Amino acid sequence: MKKISIYAVSLISIAMLLTFPVAIMNAHALTSRQSYVKPSFPDYVPNGMPDFDEKQNNWGPAAGVYTWCCPVAVANSLWWLDSEYESLMFPAPVPPPIISDHFGLVTSVGPWDDHDPQNVAPLVTTLAFLMDTDAQRTHDGHLGTRWTDVGPGIQTYLIQQGMVGTFEVHSQTFPSFAWIDNETEKCQDVELFLEFWQLNGMIWTNSTITNPSFEMGHCVTCAGSDLPTSQLLISDPYFDVAAPFPPPVHNDAQFVSHDAYTVAQWIGPPPSPYGPFPVYELTGYWATMGLDPSYHVFIRGAVATSPLVSPVHDVATDNVTSAKTIIGKGYEGNITVTGENQGTFAENFNITTYANSTATNALGFSLPSGGTDTKICTWNTTGYAYGNYTIEGAADVIPGETDIGDNNCTCGVQVHVGVPGDVSSSKAGAYDGVTNMKDIAYLVSLFNTKPSSPNWNPNADINNDGVVNMKDIAIGVLYFNQHE
Repeated sequence: MKKISIYAVSLISIAMLLTFPVAIMNAHALTSRQSYVKPSFPDYVPNGMPDFDEKQNNWGPAAGVYTWCCPVAVANSLWWLDSEYESLMFPAPVPPPIISDHFGLVTSVGPWDDHDPQNVAPLVTTLAFLMDTDAQRTHDGHLGTRWTDVGPGIQTYLIQQGMVGTFEVHSQTFPSFAWIDNETEKCQDVELFLEFWQLNGMIWTNSTITNPSFEMGHCVTCAGSDLPTSQLLISDPYFDVAAPFPPPVHNDAQFVSHDAYTVAQWIGPPPSPYGPFPVYELTGYWATMGLDPSYHVFIRGAVATSPLVSPVHDVATDNVTSAKTIIGKGYEGNITVTGENQGTFAENFNITTYANSTATNALGFSLPSGGTDTKICTWNTTGYAYGNYTIEGAADVIPGETDIGDNNCTCGVQVHVGVPGDVSSSKAGAYDGVTNMKDIAYLVSLFNTKPSSPNWNPNADINNDGVVNMKDIAIGVLYFNQHE
């Protein structure tokens, strides 16, 4: 049997129900900080960490040989993380078959919900390719999944899903129970890589296991932990101890077998097969496999997918400007608004523009995490009184948002609504409350100017069509000698 440090053929949830405390089986009943079970979310992990089964769909080199436990166990983790963030992002998450997807870690590849059982096989298949399971990419003939390919495979998946700014992947060789417990409790998704050895007298040998699915090692998904008893709750892609189900049934995430297993540091004698490195084993896992007590199952390594930052909803109005400082009553001016998504979720929200306290427009924004966008709207001043107006943009307070101090932004200059054509006075370009020959002369001086012109003044474009011409002069003549 080859060591798992070279290959990890199956990523499995190992363990036996045995002595695991009853409370740990019920996430909702836990109140102690020392016991933790991955919680349930409605869309869609109704019983906590999924427990997908690798014994299906020819996930292996031959009938009865299953080598896809690594992608299956990672699929458990990603499915759970996506469900968690779906609930954080969307106020009313709904399970399949209703199609409802508001977070892109797991996405549907067909006309069904991302958490529909039909989406399990495509997710696992994608991960298996990215992890080079059964040499799908390298074609070098190896079976199973190299341990060193799992982390990079997950990282590539995160890149493909646009999640590199939200999650990271890190690994740990010979993780202690305290490390596993801490990572699991921090809601970081953890897969354990198991390696099998046999102790003959005082000599360690790589064990020869009759089941070919385990010849090169095995892996598991952590579903919970109990610090006082040093036990792990595990989803197992191969074995079901707590609640056996037929393999395809597990594609519905409600059907899980969260098996419990005690973790103990190997003390010896003899020293562990790894020499000076402290190593932990799943005590008695050999019994789950139907082996005698000379066999030992050591935790060779772990991979964790972790949030880079705490999930947060946070949108902002970044900037508001008005192209004009003078608008003729009944005419229009352009307002430019920049929205920003400062949170970790993609967001759909509105920014409403105001003139003093009156709403003028609602602009829709759809932004990824860290995204910005700029939109232009027109303010029609029909019905507004003469006077100065403060222009403001106000972003919606989205569900779950707490940092709302930057949702509103005020334009740096006030906009005056005046007599149409009143665009100049004894001071060129300054209104004086009446339309007269000073304004007509000013419009003539800017005749045929456009936004690209060096002397462009949008105030002179009275009808807001992008050019100063006879139409604007005609408006000035129409309102000639009219006062505010």
